[in-house]
Amino acid sequence: MCHRILRRLGVSITLLIVLLAGCTVGPSNRPPVAVRDTNLSPSRQQLTPPSNLPLPPIGDFYRNSLPWRDCTGSINIALGMTSTHGVECSDIRVDASVARPAFGNSLKLDLTRIGDGPAPLVVLSEGSEEPGTVRAARLAQQLPPAVLQRFTLIGLARRGTGPSEPLDCIPKTVRSLIVGMDADPAQPAQLDALLDTTRTAIQTCVQDLGEVLTTINSSATADDLEQLRIVLNAPVLNIIAHGEASRAVVDFLRTYPTSAGRVVLDGAVDPTVDDVAAAEAELAAMDAGFSAFAADCVSRGCPLGPDPRGALMALGQALRERPEQAGWEQITAGIAYQAVLETVGEPERWPQLSHALAAARDGNGTELATLVTPVMTTDRGLPARFDPALAAHCNDTPTRVPPERARQLVQQWQQRSSLFGPLFAARLLWCSAWPVPSPPQAAPQDVGLPPVLVVATSGDPVTPAEGTRRTAQSLPSGTLVVWQGQAHGALPRSACAVDLVTRFLTDASVPQQGTLCPP
Repeated sequence: MCHRILRRLGVSITLLIVLLAGCTVGPSNRPPVAVRDTNLSPSRQQLTPPSNLPLPPIGDFYRNSLPWRDCTGSINIALGMTSTHGVECSDIRVDASVARPAFGNSLKLDLTRIGDGPAPLVVLSEGSEEPGTVRAARLAQQLPPAVLQRFTLIGLARRGTGPSEPLDCIPKTVRSLIVGMDADPAQPAQLDALLDTTRTAIQTCVQDLGEVLTTINSSATADDLEQLRIVLNAPVLNIIAHGEASRAVVDFLRTYPTSAGRVVLDGAVDPTVDDVAAAEAELAAMDAGFSAFAADCVSRGCPLGPDPRGALMALGQALRERPEQAGWEQITAGIAYQAVLETVGEPERWPQLSHALAAARDGNGTELATLVTPVMTTDRGLPARFDPALAAHCNDTPTRVPPERARQLVQQWQQRSSLFGPLFAARLLWCSAWPVPSPPQAAPQDVGLPPVLVVATSGDPVTPAEGTRRTAQSLPSGTLVVWQGQAHGALPRSACAVDLVTRFLTDASVPQQGTLCPP
């Protein structure tokens, strides 16, 4: 459940969309493929006629509705780089529960604004990554100028993820114990210790926040999006969502269908499976992702040697016997694996990961600690990501895995992945002591939706492509595009996906169902 950053595109690439050639005469059932050809201009043969849904009316309907202030400096710190665009910040107050509003029961959500296009485009990110406020500023650096000419990016920090009112109820030393807990099949008592630690942490959060804690979920974020639309005075809300944030946007589409504008889901989670099946699919995807990292590392001259998988397993065993200390953080096997989970979905950071693992093998865990710092504690002015990510995840799933079942899965999943299997099985206990959420309210029926663009990445180690495909299938107007790449999310890594998304947002051009983008 924890994750992930992006790099700037440097070269414009022309695209040609063609159908895969068949070996026999007649129509082909193969998906359209976007291929690069430097001698040809872009073709739109794979695009259907423009949607009948126009862009929101051009006008200053959102610019004076909130007291915006310049915050470029603080966002630059959070980005770790200097933005080429000015950034403004504001915030909104939302009811903790739209269904049961109560006096004083509200939450503050942070916003950023980048650009001066006439229509808002809301950016929403996962609870376990940088908040939407920062991700919007990062995307502004990476998306084509045509997007900012047509839209102003509005970054929304989901409940508990922004600095104004962060969810910060678990002490950082306890977070470290939970994340750093090992899942060694030879030490089954560790699961009991993990369950006791998470139970104590959750009880502390319930005492601090009461009912508000249970409102940090996807359905509440859907309500927040509608409240944001009203504050912005926007007739519809255009949205780009990354990873697990797709769940909230799908809830928004189903609860407020007439408020939906042009929506892009990049790396959506599987809406059809429970927490155990989702973890099992993520385990397989993460194991494949590590294999891709290992192959890349070896091809570069890997500091971990010719067998990075074996090197990581050896490091885990060494840390079980003798954890390292890096500042306040104790580097255990669980912390080392968390650093891997945080980084495998970002190929641009693979050299950093391999160097950090090699340094830890040599007795210096400082670089590994740096990789997990954003999860554990305040970093670059942003709150720790663990608490809001845990709350959103546990409030979104009714699955509660008993310890006996977790012990069985530790043994079973070790056979599937000796590297990550026990870890993924043990972490199913993170939600065991969490209050079970109420069933969601029924969404309106028989209400049409505009086209929704769903982008899957075939080698996504965090949100597996098959789950993203099922999200597209669950939406009557969902259109699937697949990037044949290796990363968590296609934007802005795939020039082909960026081009299709840009056309969808600016020209209302909908790609043909199942279009493939090359690696």
